[in-house]
Amino acid sequence: MTRVATLMAGGMAALALVACDPPLEPADAPKDTGAESASLPEGFSNDLGEDVSGYYRPTTEVRQASWRLDHVFLGQTQDFAAWENGAREGRFAPVMLEFVDESSPTVQTESGEIHTGRVRVLPRFYSLEKGMLRFVGVSEELGVVQLDAQLNGDALATARRNLGEEGAVLNGTLSIGQGAPQAVGFRWWAGD
Repeated sequence: MTRVATLMAGGMAALALVACDPPLEPADAPKDTGAESASLPEGFSNDLGEDVSGYYRPTTEVRQASWRLDHVFLGQTQDFAAWENGAREGRFAPVMLEFVDESSPTVQTESGEIHTGRVRVLPRFYSLEKGMLRFVGVSEELGVVQLDAQLNGDALATARRNLGEEGAVLNGTLSIGQGAPQAVGFRWWAGD
């Protein structure tokens, strides 16, 4: 047997043995247990002295693949207090982002035709202090969603007085999944 043939036969034998055993994982390898989200901040805080509740709609389209950001929702001061004291029910939080899957089927409603695919991203972390909103949430569909935005109190007061749809009242950056952070602005809207 030539030297090359001997090396090839040895290599084939080693491959056959490896194929019989399950693959080994390094002890420090992240397993599919949310390791990415394990390093994210957790906790909730606010210093709200006035009502900032309402829907904050993007001034320009914000999307990740077929998912489009529909709005950021901020609750009333009592919603923040309840959440921070441990009252957590269903799919509601005092700060949450809602995305629409524009590739999903549509249905007719009184407000017009809407897509049925929606994801509400609840907070793993939020802080709304001195007008600065920091939000981190995790969605199975979108991955990690992070928003850092400054609330303009004067612009918000004007928008609320005029029942919304004025200029941007919340401005900052949003990152979705592995996407790069993008500049975002939001108008205040009272909702239906």
